[in-house]
Amino acid sequence: MFNRTVPCVQKFFWIILFVSSLLACDGTPSQDLKSKIFVSEGMRLYLEELVRTDDVVWAMDFIDSNTMIFTERKGQLKLLDIKTNEVRLINGGPVVFQGGSGGLFDILVDPGFETNGLIYLTYIKPIDDGSTTAVARGKLQDDEIVDLTDLFIANNVSADPAHWGSRVVIDEDRYLFITVGDRHIPDNAQDLKSHGGKVLRLNDDGSVPSDNPFVGRNDAVAEIWSYGHRNPQGLVIQPATGLLFEQEHGPTGGDEINIVVQGRNYGWPVITYGTDIWGGQLADGTVKVGMQQPLRYWQPGIAPCGMTFYTGDRYPAWQGNLINGTLRGYLTRLVLDKQKIINEERLLEDWRERIRDVVQGPDGLLYVSTESGKIARIAPAQ
Repeated sequence: MFNRTVPCVQKFFWIILFVSSLLACDGTPSQDLKSKIFVSEGMRLYLEELVRTDDVVWAMDFIDSNTMIFTERKGQLKLLDIKTNEVRLINGGPVVFQGGSGGLFDILVDPGFETNGLIYLTYIKPIDDGSTTAVARGKLQDDEIVDLTDLFIANNVSADPAHWGSRVVIDEDRYLFITVGDRHIPDNAQDLKSHGGKVLRLNDDGSVPSDNPFVGRNDAVAEIWSYGHRNPQGLVIQPATGLLFEQEHGPTGGDEINIVVQGRNYGWPVITYGTDIWGGQLADGTVKVGMQQPLRYWQPGIAPCGMTFYTGDRYPAWQGNLINGTLRGYLTRLVLDKQKIINEERLLEDWRERIRDVVQGPDGLLYVSTESGKIARIAPAQ
């Protein structure tokens, strides 16, 4: 009797599980997701964890409406089918420096990918006894990167295993913007002969645009677009205006969001809202003539990493909002009125995950990646 009953119970269990999964796919959370329901601006939303890898998922982008491409910090590049959650490995990525927090970082799918197959990668390139930030471009063909070529290699080679920056975006005129960190050498950020502590601007083939602000100067490298940055790990273009927004880590607190303007000095390490580890003054102060003020700063810090503007229609109340990842374990949602932040909300605090990236998918949903290797999405709860 016992042996005949167990299969029936098992069959009933699997039927219930199957039905629950179908409901979850339809936008209604199954029982195991109800603890992840949250409310924002009157909208009921839930967080759906799709996959968990065994490495830091540093960045994400999409090659088509169903397929995400993402980087793992140890150097692997992978594809995720967001309908089935199937993950496939891509071969042919760069050799990366894995010391400290180094590795494979950002991924950018070319706007013309459907016809040219191009992707851009930022990674930490081993050079002699040190390493530096590099940008490479290649073609994705049949789950393999071919014709991978370095477009840019930063000149601030160092043995220090951190502060690389390493975000990349492309604007409608096909200019690449790249962040490079100060490599724990603060003076790099004010040194115009160093790529460290800068936002750079290149043509999409790696050449230097002739109208960059320091072109033709013997005391500066021509790639510089702005300087005075510490460790910028977020970069995004505001779709409505074309403005370039950047986020960076401060020392102890003093994390910033800036609107990046050609040729401007953003202050580090001369001015900062951060402190030393004992709370004492670290720089000359917080304001100086000729140096830009941040759009927003945090004290204590939030460790910002990854950012996107929301332009979809799945969360109507978030239209135009700036969504930021943080290594403190939550998202921040910033409401802007022109170039002023008028409201801020923390999201996913109960998830308690160090967030590395946040992107908007072709389906209008937000996707989030974490230090622990998770990829999740935020969906409306019915």
